[in-house]
Amino acid sequence: MDEIESIEKQIENTEESLRLIEVRKSKFVLDTDIPLELIRNERALKAKLTGLNGHRDRLQKGRDIPPLLPYFVNRDYQEFKLGEALKILLNNPSPKPLLCIIHGDQFQCHDTFFESLIKVSLPKIFKQNTNTTTSDYYTESIGKYELKWPPRITILEELKNMLKYNLANQILDYGLASKEDINKHLASIGPVVIHTHLLTNDLQENSSGIIENFLEFWQDWPELNPNQCLIICLFIKYQVKQNQSYFQKLWNWIFKSLLKKNSGFESGNSSIQKSIEDLSSSNFTKFDRIIGVVLPKLQGIGQTEVESWARSEAVKNYWDEENIQYLIHTIEDMFEKWEKKQASNTMPMSHLAQNLSDILQGKITIKGDIA
Repeated sequence: MDEIESIEKQIENTEESLRLIEVRKSKFVLDTDIPLELIRNERALKAKLTGLNGHRDRLQKGRDIPPLLPYFVNRDYQEFKLGEALKILLNNPSPKPLLCIIHGDQFQCHDTFFESLIKVSLPKIFKQNTNTTTSDYYTESIGKYELKWPPRITILEELKNMLKYNLANQILDYGLASKEDINKHLASIGPVVIHTHLLTNDLQENSSGIIENFLEFWQDWPELNPNQCLIICLFIKYQVKQNQSYFQKLWNWIFKSLLKKNSGFESGNSSIQKSIEDLSSSNFTKFDRIIGVVLPKLQGIGQTEVESWARSEAVKNYWDEENIQYLIHTIEDMFEKWEKKQASNTMPMSHLAQNLSDILQGKITIKGDIA
């Protein structure tokens, strides 16, 4: 028995209880003779029935909720900065590869951000920045390829060769193909996004040197054809320790303050983030054959942003507008519990999206319902 069937069984039992109360009430000549306890029971059952019906309706709607909807809470700033860079690319008479660096900790759902980028953000940005005769070319089919990071590369000079080999294997199924052959194929299939994913561990030894080598690989890329659109997304994921309690965070802070020392991950993350910030500040001036942009860091989401999402038209398509306040109450409750447990007023996307999905699908009882 699934959850909807269970709710429907409860509805059936509640309706039967109400019918029995009606039978008992019919035995009294005057309404004033009906026992107060019977009236209270009837009111409680009616309230319960209302809550159960609402819960069932939300569960039924939840089956059709788009998987990406909970992830639309707020990545607007990243989309805005990407749009600015893409506008430069599309308006450039001599197209260049657009290289985006996207960074954030491991709980910010990098892969779902990329999926949203391909399915939602890029088509929207293309449509806004191209005319009616070319917009279909950019929005109908966006190709994507993963450029796998070469493992255990200790000599930086080998990195570019391995990147080319992996890319050729992925696109042409022939690792010895030249960059020119790869680009010729990419130019023939419309807009293309190539994505690469790195962890803190991949960059611990020499973060600035490794990132610079990756940029040089694309700096040396063959000249693009007219109207060719090539976007490279370099995802850098900071590895952090999982959910710590308030007291654990306090102890770690005291420990670091006394010893003036960060943990391995924290020290590595700080170094990597500084390399990225320095690159952003330089406006990629060393790399004149690409358009470079560092998107704002993917971070946890605050309550105000989630409440704004709850009021959006996208959510109203799957949640009755008259019941939005119930949704807001549940979000308030969710953040209150999170802040007490984690001593933080922002929630990582991985935790938040799962909770919002459960709420929209009726798996979390809405505050105010009687069920």
